[in-house]
Amino acid sequence: MSKALVVSLFALLSLVGCTHQVRPSPAPMSTAGKPLALRARYFISPEQKARIDSDSYFVLGAGHTWNITIGEALTRSFPQMMGTVFQSVQEASSPDDLGDADVLIVPEIQYFDVNGGGFVSQLKLTVRSRGSQDAVQVSDLIEGESQKSKAATAWMGGALAGEEALRQSAEFAFEDVMPKVATRLREVFAKTQAKASAGVL
Repeated sequence: MSKALVVSLFALLSLVGCTHQVRPSPAPMSTAGKPLALRARYFISPEQKARIDSDSYFVLGAGHTWNITIGEALTRSFPQMMGTVFQSVQEASSPDDLGDADVLIVPEIQYFDVNGGGFVSQLKLTVRSRGSQDAVQVSDLIEGESQKSKAATAWMGGALAGEEALRQSAEFAFEDVMPKVATRLREVFAKTQAKASAGVL
């Protein structure tokens, strides 16, 4: 096969493009502070668990589509994060399944995008506490820019490095967002913890 033919075939394949699956696996969040003396449940809807961020990036090659399984990343990282905040954590069977827990938290990814090693994300939390008829809703737009130069550098590698670049960027996004969510939950339940401790005493 001639060199010219090989080059032509490579160019044709670049134009046609492919669909790539990217499965980020965020690192576990470190424990910061003593867990709140509360029992928590969480519910992640089947739609959220299956959520995929699908996009194309010119710098990673024309015609390529990248499917980032952000739902899997949420399913993996959210319960682990909750374990650093609450004394016990269990999965609920529905968004109304408070069971014998003190709090029920339902996370929902409102918006997610990664590009060039940076990211933008919005995670909505719906919180229900025992003894309250009204759910406490916390909706924060958590934005950040990756400080990890490795991810940004990987973007220069085009389609061959694209999967690694997107995986790292998505992981950095979750690793940035989850500590902020943990801080917010601690703020929301600080008074509840104080009341619970007083009741025990």
